[in-house]
This record gives sequence, C-alpha cells and structure tokens, in this order.
Amino acid sequence: MKIVQTVVSKKLHEKILKIAKKEGKTIKEIVREALEEWIIWKMGMEEDTFLNSKPVDFGVETDSGKLEFLLYGGDCK
Repeated sequence: MKIVQTVVSKKLHEKILKIAKKEGKTIKEIVREALEEWIIWKMGMEEDTFLNSKPVDFGVETDSGKLEFLLYGGDCK
C-alpha cells in the first residue's frame, strides 16, 4: 500500500467529516471510497465510445426551427 496526502480547505474537511459521522466511517475510509469512485468514473468517461465518438454527417438536411414547438408545444417563433 501507498500513502497519499493532501491539504483540503476547512469547508471541504467539514463536509467530509459530516459524511463520515453520518455513515459511521473514518475520514480515511470516506476519502478512499471517494477516490476509488472518481477513478472508476474518470476511466469510464475515457472509455465511453459514445462520448468519444466523432460526429457523422449522414448528408440529411435538418431544420431545428420547430424544435421548441415539438419539445414544449405552443407557439414556435
């Protein structure tokens, strides 16, 4: 195992402490969980084929002029 240390603001520390008390865990456990979840989220974003795909031109002309009407109804100006 490796040790990671950092400095956080008082406000952030208070938030972490509040969550730790609420969940009956230590600050170390909460920070470790948060870091693991962030890494999973970050790696998922990098590997997400939809988010990383390039736009494709299908050669179809579109008209978004009536989009608000279709979505919300009412007058389309």
